[in-house]
Parts: sequence; C-alpha cells; structure tokens
Amino acid sequence: MNGFAVIDSRPGQLSLAIDKLKGNDDLARGFQADLARIWGIRRVETDPGQGLLVVSYNKQQLTSLISLLALKAAFAKSFPEVNPMQLAAWLSQRI
Repeated sequence: MNGFAVIDSRPGQLSLAIDKLKGNDDLARGFQADLARIWGIRRVETDPGQGLLVVSYNKQQLTSLISLLALKAAFAKSFPEVNPMQLAAWLSQRI
C-alpha cells in the first residue's frame, strides 16, 4: 500500500514504516495516543525521525468488531487520504 511498508510482522507485534509519520512529531504523537486507547493494543511506539510505528497487541481482542472500528477510525483520522476499506484489508492480512 502506498506510503506504508511492513518492517516486521510476528504474532502480537507489527512494525510499519509510514511515510507521513517521518519528521512529523505531532502526527506521530497523536496517532500513538489514538492507537493506545484501542482495546487489544498493549503498547505503541513511534519514531517520527524514521517514520516507524511498532504496535504490540492481543489478536483476539484487536480483531473484535469494536476494536477494528476504532482502528479504522484512528487510521482515518491520521491518514484521511487512505481508502479505509483498502487499509482494513491490507492490515487484516498482517495481524
């Protein structure tokens, strides 16, 4: 998906490189806070210097309908230019 690349994916953790996060401290901080509030996400780290996002999660909780909707909303808020259905399909293959 344009602007997003998987750096590492293993059970319970996903690391992404996100072009729009690079050099954008405010976006990284806000997105990190939004993700951290989602049920099933255990820890979120961002590195705006490199445009990195690392999310540790509980797959059973994160794949509940409520958590998936919250995840979609968090991505839509920070990345409105991304098609939410395409993003959801892309993410579901990685978690």
